[in-house]
Amino acid sequence: MRIREASLISLALVAINYAGFYLFGWPLLTERIAEWIMAHTPNDWSVAILTMFGEWAKPFAVTGGLAAIGFAVWIALQAFRVRPFASERRSFLTSAVMMGGTAAVATESFLRNRSLAASAAQPVELFPFRPPSDTFAPDLVRKPVTPVGQFYVMSKNTVDPALDPDRWRLKVTVDGRVLREVTYRELLSLPRAERYQTLRCISNTLKSDLMGTAQWSGVSLDQLVSPRDLPDGLSEMAVIGADGHGDSFRLDYAWSAEPMLALGMNGNTLNRQHGYPVRLLVPRYYGLKHVKWIAEIAFVRQPYVGTWPKLGYTKEPQVHTCSFIDRIRRDGQRLEAGGVAFSGGRAITAVEVRAGGGPWVAAQLEAPLSRFTWTRWRAEVEARTGDELLESRARDESGAWQSTIEKPLFPDGVSGPTLRRIPS
Repeated sequence: MRIREASLISLALVAINYAGFYLFGWPLLTERIAEWIMAHTPNDWSVAILTMFGEWAKPFAVTGGLAAIGFAVWIALQAFRVRPFASERRSFLTSAVMMGGTAAVATESFLRNRSLAASAAQPVELFPFRPPSDTFAPDLVRKPVTPVGQFYVMSKNTVDPALDPDRWRLKVTVDGRVLREVTYRELLSLPRAERYQTLRCISNTLKSDLMGTAQWSGVSLDQLVSPRDLPDGLSEMAVIGADGHGDSFRLDYAWSAEPMLALGMNGNTLNRQHGYPVRLLVPRYYGLKHVKWIAEIAFVRQPYVGTWPKLGYTKEPQVHTCSFIDRIRRDGQRLEAGGVAFSGGRAITAVEVRAGGGPWVAAQLEAPLSRFTWTRWRAEVEARTGDELLESRARDESGAWQSTIEKPLFPDGVSGPTLRRIPS
């Protein structure tokens, strides 16, 4: 049966590939395929799979890479009518080998990730940090600053990098020519600035909440290189991570006050999941442009097409004005609600709520920690008999209200109404 034969051949090829990976540093084909699968998986599914399988979600994707290799081998056997070894009597042994190989591939990815996490540099204190006081709508709205352990993390790598700070170098290049290399110690010695900033993942659906706020500490681009040191005719700045993920920015934005090369988060140096030793922060954009594990800052003449634009996403994925309802408390027909609103670098000027499609009621806004953070809000509204849903909407400083018409996530992020079921 060619399916069993293809499976055994694919397992043999994968075993050779893994041996080459550990002995010679070959790239793992199963991981490349798995990362392609994860990048093309609908975001609703991705969030559900990550929630369901947790730390095993990505090893599970690696088995999909193995299955893809097996399918390719099967196609080749069919096309060339090759039957290298036929023995139905060994079908049980063949099935056992197939299951064992699949489990081994997933387990290897899981254990390698665990090993890298254990060996990765652990966060140490970098700057003084004290969480801001929280007296606004207690138990109704989330904390103003997200603890690091609760801050969302997202990557399409099967196994994230764990970089050695003593060996790591940040390269600044111009059309491939190295202009400067910076060590981690040199970065830490530069004067740093702190700011509060919210990050929102483009993988958010209208129901998910992949968003967090932290106090970050970092340096600006002009502390590493001056525009005067660069030739004329450059078109963009690309930022490329050690994992191969990269993105690009217009030069006028690159030299603006918004981008930050972040070294610390909530008082400590970054951890591995958040991009140690240095990551990019670009407030107006969704998280896919906040490149982690930065290895190179490249000034280029030809436009750079980053990881996500290659898949059809826009190069300018600016955060859509959005709101989120954290909690609803009911007292008879009276509802208390609280949540957050965010629009990237645009200030939130109003939030309104309504129950069951009734009249909009203005919410009370808390002053944000910075223009780059979410704005917390609280509101009271009367619910009529039969009202099932509470809706919120936010307005940014341009005067534009959050959309009440749902738009798909692809290619520039989901937008639409914020709805939450009213408790009975």
